[in-house]
Amino acid sequence: MPNTRTPDSPLSGFRRLSVWLVVPFTSTVYLVTLSPTVGLIDSGELAAGCYLLNILHSTGYPLYTVLGRLSTLVPLGMVVNRVAVLSAVLAACGVGLMLLLGLRLGVSRTVAGATALLVGLSIPVWSVAVDVEVYSLTFVLVALLWLAAESAERGGPLLVLSYLAGLSLTNHMSAASAVLGVLLAVLIVYRGEFLRRLPALVAVFLLGLSPYLYLVLRTRAGPLFPWDNPSTLNGFMRHVTGKEYQLFMFSQSWGEVARNSARGAVLLARTFVYVLVPVVFYGAVILFRRRKRLAIGLAVSAVAAFAYAVNYSIPDIESYYLPCLVALAVFVMIGLEDLARRVGEWRHAIWLAGVLPLALNFQIAGKQGDYVAYDQAMNTLRSAGQNATIITDWWDIYAPLLYLQHVEHVRPDVCVIEKGLAGRSWYFDYLSRAYPWLAERSRSEIESLRPLLEAYEHGRLKDPTGIRPRYVTLLESFIGRSPERPAYTTYEVDAGPESRLMLAGVPREPVGLLFQIRADSVLPGFDYTTLVVRLPRHRLDARLQAVFGRYRYFVWVRAQALLAAGRADEAEALLDWYRSLAASRVAPLPANKQGS
Repeated sequence: MPNTRTPDSPLSGFRRLSVWLVVPFTSTVYLVTLSPTVGLIDSGELAAGCYLLNILHSTGYPLYTVLGRLSTLVPLGMVVNRVAVLSAVLAACGVGLMLLLGLRLGVSRTVAGATALLVGLSIPVWSVAVDVEVYSLTFVLVALLWLAAESAERGGPLLVLSYLAGLSLTNHMSAASAVLGVLLAVLIVYRGEFLRRLPALVAVFLLGLSPYLYLVLRTRAGPLFPWDNPSTLNGFMRHVTGKEYQLFMFSQSWGEVARNSARGAVLLARTFVYVLVPVVFYGAVILFRRRKRLAIGLAVSAVAAFAYAVNYSIPDIESYYLPCLVALAVFVMIGLEDLARRVGEWRHAIWLAGVLPLALNFQIAGKQGDYVAYDQAMNTLRSAGQNATIITDWWDIYAPLLYLQHVEHVRPDVCVIEKGLAGRSWYFDYLSRAYPWLAERSRSEIESLRPLLEAYEHGRLKDPTGIRPRYVTLLESFIGRSPERPAYTTYEVDAGPESRLMLAGVPREPVGLLFQIRADSVLPGFDYTTLVVRLPRHRLDARLQAVFGRYRYFVWVRAQALLAAGRADEAEALLDWYRSLAASRVAPLPANKQGS
């Protein structure tokens, strides 16, 4: 019988291949909107940690640290650029995995590609793809988990799934919601067989957790920055469970949870360009009818991830919704596919939904031209004299400086101390390695405080009241034992209980973006026009507004001090300089002397 099959037209062949252009397209978007240098929040600490193989903040992120270290070996750009490109590459891989997951679920190329593009250009994914952050890796691992779960539901290898479940937990705790959903889906499918194979599955799961051994081995090797010193069992458990951050988890009032829930719902609705929100529920119903076990697992994962995110109040909470977003995107794929079959050739209009977030989120998620963190860190250094000591309570200054000083070797003469971390026992190891002269001069104060901190951190200290006075004495020793070094803080004397006690009555004069601790009340001269302040092209969010609020605050405090000293011309020149910034979206100065 002759072959009557119509050969594929060049157009149909192009359509089959074009769907994979989603991955290079999103990669290009990420690279074009990539952060040009060190960013706010944890960017500086993470970049320095990957390059120097430090122990990162809880929960350690060992898998990310190793991958980040490999990325730093590529001899292109600054170290921070190399690690940021890793975020872009991982996010693009996550988009590709979402596309593959859709195809595995029987979704057409058009629907799978459009949905993958929709996810890739969403705020939670795009914003972490263009900066140094751990969440792009979480996106990849969660997508891999659901690919393995989809395969396991049809008889695929459970051992691979078990390994990926363990591996996912070595990057970020938010992935636990995906692990929970996958576990539930597999238990429903395999039941008794799962229990019979449990020893092997547990062994492979533990193998997936093996990157955590890096924390123990590297701590014993003596890294520069050994957060929590997780070389002992107690320190290890404290670190990987994020004990120091549990204060911020599940401790909000019902009103705060409600507000967080509203913000999270709007974020997810925006991700699905609002009009596709009903498709989420429509797709969930369809998938439940066709593959009930997988649908239940996805629903549980989405609910658990959402509940975790809304009970945790931090500035970069959008990324915590990633496991929820992935699960809901699967429902969208299923729902769109059913609708696409009903509209015939009009299904290609679905691509519009995938492309729309490019315009919707460009001014929010992109980091191109964002030098805010870099400028603030460099301006802080410009504010400090030679061989200065700076005690700061501002993480958005400290983390970039950590990178600039220890990786790019900018102003190694300056000693920078994070006030909050100085109340952690492990931080003294960092001070001993970074500033051995400082640790030696304050040895008696460190030896007096450290045992109390260790006992408190391990839950053995019944009465912590002795910590504060010794802690304040330690902070004072950092300045008093080095009188030859100019000393600065980033906060005033009334900025907290320790600040009120530390060097009580000693004058602090505003100089640049710092308060100089002085033996007299003389206000030193400073030319604010030497500070470099570049506003980003994208919208100023709350975090950026807070940064520029620091400029506003210091300008206003110094202007008042200049006026009080009879230096009106200098005050007016300073205010004119700030007004030139305020004309371009920075908050104006207060209208009266009570403002700040």
